Order: sequence, then structure tokens, then C-alpha cells
Amino acid sequence: MPEVEKERYHPCISLSIKQRGSFPYRVYYYQNRIALELSHSLTDGTGGLRFLRELVRQYLHLKESIPIKQETVSEEQLLAETENAFRKYYQKDIPAPKMRLGNVFKLPLPLDQKGYYHIVTGIIHVSAVKEKARAYHASVNIFLTAVYIESLLKIQESTSIRKRPIVINVPVNMRAFFESNTMRNFFVSITPAIDARLGDYTFEEIIQELKIEFDRLLTPKKLRQYIKQSVRGEKSLALRLLPLPLKDMVAPSIYSFFGEGQYTSGLSNLGVVRMPEEMEDYVERVEGYPPPSIGNKVKAMITSYKDCMFISFGNLTQDRILERTFFRRIRQLGIDVTIETNDEEK
Repeated sequence: MPEVEKERYHPCISLSIKQRGSFPYRVYYYQNRIALELSHSLTDGTGGLRFLRELVRQYLHLKESIPIKQETVSEEQLLAETENAFRKYYQKDIPAPKMRLGNVFKLPLPLDQKGYYHIVTGIIHVSAVKEKARAYHASVNIFLTAVYIESLLKIQESTSIRKRPIVINVPVNMRAFFESNTMRNFFVSITPAIDARLGDYTFEEIIQELKIEFDRLLTPKKLRQYIKQSVRGEKSLALRLLPLPLKDMVAPSIYSFFGEGQYTSGLSNLGVVRMPEEMEDYVERVEGYPPPSIGNKVKAMITSYKDCMFISFGNLTQDRILERTFFRRIRQLGIDVTIETNDEEK
């Protein structure tokens, strides 16, 4: 088990899981804050939140003597929580989705020095976002994705001569569409896009495009294609026979081209986080930070807890143009927002 450490200034620093004695997760503390950092090879956001919830529950039992029920994990439960849900719902004879290969807009921002990961979090009332989303006849997820894309379109207009598509990586929790209690990875990513080469888009037009795209992609039949895409690689005989050192060499390049190279940024919504009733008075807020990656220098993650929504940007550069543009637009839409950051005052 890894030792609990005092939290460092910059979160999500490199996590080496191949060194002897290393672990695929870390637990940090700072004053009243408990932080869990984990490798995506271990689990996804749903599994990570469940582990964090249990970690906090055990801490509060020791610290505040909150009652906890001792549970025995049955063999059936263990199998359910460790099942490979991708293989369970894999269908061999259906086609994988077509990949979007082409030049997409990338934020023209130079990387900051290694080891720096800048976090900017906007805190807004959930009720205010819901009310504004309803005014546009959209879900909260579509509404915020529209604000995100509109912000990127505005940045492209001011920084680039040639217009390119804005493509967003949006993770989808597959447990909402396929019955599974697995705590292993069980998500896919859809990539809604707005093609700026077709002309200018109003905010209403962006929302309408996203509604069509989300309705088209978020069905069990379409999502099975993404399952096919996810499983296809691990079933490939050629890839299985490839020596591990060679896999380690070529995998980052493949992911950079076929993965992050195909979208502009990422926006992940972990949804509403709930704590057991006996823990609610002790937990003030729950946030999530997107994993840093050179291929997408700025990404965002959303969590909601009680009556607050936390929209956190992770940024590997020194420029906050996307954060400023996004939150200014949120305020223009009539939604109050409080901004926090781990950047040092200059």
C-alpha cells in the first residue's frame, strides 16, 4: 500500500507505475483536504469516486467515530466488480465507428516547464446552470459543452488564419447504458464537433448541433461500436505478439495520432457526487481534475456536489485564455461564478 503524503503544490505529476515499489495511485492530504490521484489503467472516474468515498468513510470513522457497517464481500460481488464489461458486451460482427482523421484546431500555446500543472476552478450554483440550460431547451451537459466549443471558436478566430474543426473528447459512463457493477474501466469517448470551415455559428446553432450529435451517438447500438473499437486492439494477435518494450515505444505515438491528435480538447462530466447521509456534514466539496497530457494541453472536468458545481481546468501552459474566455461567457449568460486557482500571484 502507498503511504499517505502531504499534498504537493502541483497536482497530477507523473505517476510511474513500472518502477519497483510504485503503485497506480496516490493519497494526499493538505489541511482538511483529501486527494486521490490514480492511473487510468486502474479504473475510471466512477471507480475512482467510489474508492475515494470509501477512503473518506474509513477516515471519518477513525477521526469522528461515524458508524460504519462491516460488510463481507461475497464471491459473486467480487466477480461483478472485477468483470471486464467491455468483453461482456463486445459483439464481433458489428463495425467499429469510423475514425475522424484530419486536421483539427489545437490551442497554439507553448508548454510550461515540466512539473507544472495549473488548475483553475469555477464554482457555480447547480440551480443556476439548470435554469439557463432549460432556457435553451438543452441538458446541462450539452449546454456546458456548447459554451466550451463557443469559447474555442472565439479563440481560433483571434489566433488562427485558417479555420479548422473544433472537436471535443467527451467521456461516456457506459454503466448508464449497459448493466454492470464493474469497478474497472468502463467508459468510451464520443467526439462531438463543430466545423468552423462551414461559417460562423450562433450559440443556439451550436446547441442544436450538439443535441443532434448526442442523440445520434448516445444509444446502446452506437455505443456497442465504441466497445468494438476498444476491444479490437486487445484481441489483435499482432499486437499481443509484439514485445513489451516495443509496445512501450510505439504506444504513445499511436495514441497521440489516433487519440489525442483527433480532438481539440476534453470535457469530462463526472456528474452528481453523493455521499452517505452520515458523511454529508463532514464533506464540504468534491472536485475532480483532468489528467494532464501534452496532446491536449488544456482540458476540463466537472463535478457537482450538493448545490455547487465545480468546473476545473487543467493547463500545462502559462496562458489562461481558454479559462478566461469560458468563464467570461458563463458570466455573460447571467450565471455567477467564483474562481479559484493554484497559480501563484505575480
